[in-house]
Amino acid sequence: MTAATKRRTKTKAPYLADLDPRDLLANPRNVRTQDSDLTELRASIAASGVLQALLVVPDDDGHLIVAGHRRAKAAAEALAAGEWPDGMPPTVPCLVRPDLAGVPADQVVSMLIENDQRADLTPTERAVAYAQLELFGLDPSQIAKRTGRSYKHVHDSLRLVTLGEKATAAADAGRLTLDDVAELQEFEDDPQTLEKILKDVDSSWGIKHKVGEERRKRTVKEAVAALKAELESAGVTIVKKPKDGWPYNCQMARLDQLATADGESIDPETVKALDGYGALIEERWESAEAVIVCLDPEAHGYKRTGHSYWKSPAEIAAKEAAEKAREERRERLKEAATVRRKFLVEKYGSAKGAKTLLVDAMRLAVVSPGFLAHHVAEDLIRDVAGGELDDGLTAGQDRLNRLLVARMIGAQEHNAGEAALGHWVKRQDLIAPWLTRLETDGYELSDAEAEWRTALIAEEEERQREEAEEEAERLRHEAEEVDDEDGVPDVVDVHLPEHDIEPDDAETDPCADADLNAGEFEASE
Repeated sequence: MTAATKRRTKTKAPYLADLDPRDLLANPRNVRTQDSDLTELRASIAASGVLQALLVVPDDDGHLIVAGHRRAKAAAEALAAGEWPDGMPPTVPCLVRPDLAGVPADQVVSMLIENDQRADLTPTERAVAYAQLELFGLDPSQIAKRTGRSYKHVHDSLRLVTLGEKATAAADAGRLTLDDVAELQEFEDDPQTLEKILKDVDSSWGIKHKVGEERRKRTVKEAVAALKAELESAGVTIVKKPKDGWPYNCQMARLDQLATADGESIDPETVKALDGYGALIEERWESAEAVIVCLDPEAHGYKRTGHSYWKSPAEIAAKEAAEKAREERRERLKEAATVRRKFLVEKYGSAKGAKTLLVDAMRLAVVSPGFLAHHVAEDLIRDVAGGELDDGLTAGQDRLNRLLVARMIGAQEHNAGEAALGHWVKRQDLIAPWLTRLETDGYELSDAEAEWRTALIAEEEERQREEAEEEAERLRHEAEEVDDEDGVPDVVDVHLPEHDIEPDDAETDPCADADLNAGEFEASE
């Protein structure tokens, strides 16, 4: 350092100097970290030189730039490329500030103010500068006062640098505001959630949506943890929700969807800490709920009162056995139907044989004509009738009788055959009487047919019993309604107005003896 420089440094008075831009030193604390394109600035300097003075401070190694890094760099590049204006010395004007030498905090403040006046710093650059000032012992209030910013602005900017690179990048891209930074502070201890919030968002609004959702999730998580601790302290076993089947097809069941064998409800507070019971924690929108469950209701003798598809191993085995029995019965009935068909053709496949069933056929034709209306079992009808049903268009009475009987036999067998396969039929009530009639006419029922008939009769009796009960209940309700209508109505005490009188005390109607035809007479005159 020259003697002249030392003398100026002692006075600490600012002064102007023309200095070679190539000798100027970049400030290690430069708040602007991103160099924009210098092409236009360099072209301007090549034409007219540097018109606005740089701000520098004396340094042991020369002069340290405080403001004007871009101008110094562009000027140095222009000199190196031989693009300096003709007749102009290879220097740039500088305002030397000895008072800032050795006071890095003041240098950073000056850089902040100067750069923000020229072109806004990025949020990250500003935040890093504030962080430097903090290292020099300035608190957010002092930084705000020195830079002319609000306390909240400085405080939130300082928090930005603590959120990591994804947050600073989002802020510099305009997707994250300082208000958002304040919201994100609660997730500083959860980098994964913070990264999830900042991922794939296009604006501050997207971040606000994600913050709200993650805040809700955190609230639920905290509620679950608190509820779990409370239950465990009460000795309640925490059970996990089954991956499949819950709650409709699961061995475990909610206690409020169970009842004792006597139909009584079960008090969860009494049993929740016992073996075989537990609590399943259900997450709600912003809370958590403990659902008390029984791990094996059937083992405790409980009945399921809620909707459930669950079957115990014993129930599944019974169901499979029943289905196997039904399948065996279907096969046995199918085989029996083949034998029965031969009997039908042999017994009723003549004019004489058909007469045996004529009355039955006529009765069905009159009472249930729809039963005979469908074209079913046509092969059997043809074999029994000895011809086609269309023959009836020209047939005589005897032939028509035989065709009618054949049609009834076809309808009966189709009805029985569909029911034997397990299909729903409208006239199941006709099957047992039909088998009995055939038995009366000499057909020997197979074991499968006899068992089936017994089951059909029992089902029909149960159906009739239920219908009788329903009818009795209906008649009882009707009788109660009639009793209500015939009952003596309540006496109502009517209070007449003050000047009204009872009918017995009323004056005689002055018009009672009037000639009601007087008007007519006068009119006729």
